[in-house]
Amino acid sequence: MLTFALCNSGPAPIPVAPPRDWLDYVSAFSGVVGALLAGLAIAYAAWQSVQTKRDLTRERRIEFELGLLAEIRRQMSITQFQHLSGYVGALIPDSNDESDLPVLRAIVGTKSGPTGRQKRDQIRDSSRSRSADVQSEWLRAAAVEVDTAIDQRLSR
Repeated sequence: MLTFALCNSGPAPIPVAPPRDWLDYVSAFSGVVGALLAGLAIAYAAWQSVQTKRDLTRERRIEFELGLLAEIRRQMSITQFQHLSGYVGALIPDSNDESDLPVLRAIVGTKSGPTGRQKRDQIRDSSRSRSADVQSEWLRAAAVEVDTAIDQRLSR
């Protein structure tokens, strides 16, 4: 046992227990565990924040694209293909995948790829061979594309 003298003159020194016992070790261990849990909670909150920002950006983009597609569909019913290039141009195409409105892009002439131009020409040639109206065939194909694009975005 350690002993300390409180004063130089006076009664006998007071005995003091050892500086570390089992409660000290338990307290230190619980402090370390608490700090680790707090660090894990902070890391999880940061990861969750990044995921939330990513999901919010995705949701805003889908909402924007659905609004554009609805307006494209509305304009197609009023003016057919006139005044659509701005709306179609606002949709962000995937340069590697031409599955998003290829025929409509080719008909309007905005950000069209070779697949869309080829499909447009096929529709034109087949409607001419059947003596059908090319504009109505293009309009029917474009309407199907817009409806499919809306369905794809709603199913995401």
